[in-house]
Amino acid sequence: MNEEDNEKLQPAEGDVESPAPEKPEKVELPAEFVAARAVQASKWDSTGRPGKWTTIGCGLGIVVLISALFAGSSMLRKTVWAGFSGTGSRLVANLPGDLAPGERMRLTRNLDRFTVMVKQQEDPFEVMGEFKRLARKAMEDRVVSHDEVEEINLFLENHLDEATGSTPYSMPQQ
Repeated sequence: MNEEDNEKLQPAEGDVESPAPEKPEKVELPAEFVAARAVQASKWDSTGRPGKWTTIGCGLGIVVLISALFAGSSMLRKTVWAGFSGTGSRLVANLPGDLAPGERMRLTRNLDRFTVMVKQQEDPFEVMGEFKRLARKAMEDRVVSHDEVEEINLFLENHLDEATGSTPYSMPQQ
């Protein structure tokens, strides 16, 4: 540093120089804390490896989590299929009493064929969702009307036609 810089650092006349901050006093910790730190420091493993029981516990925890994942996946699939079959059963149970036996049988056969077709698909959930929405809409008032039965049959037959490429035998040929 040169003298000019040194002069710039000096306070000008009339300026009051503030005192330097005092260092805080060192605070002594209570004996309980000091003793706990000493015990903790003595138990610390300097190699950084976990203990035998920690490793075994973590391994068992991972196995349990993976098992729970597989079980949950299986239960989810079963729940989806149970909901799908329940929708079909409720639909047949809510059919109107004056529905012709041929129409009732047509719906039952279409539902059976649709279930077989859906089970053979790799990703059937979109089609199942469409069917469940249609069935739920039809059963809103607890009784399925004749028009709703026809709409559901046409929906099922259209999807069966797309999958098999043929017209169901219960449908009249045009």
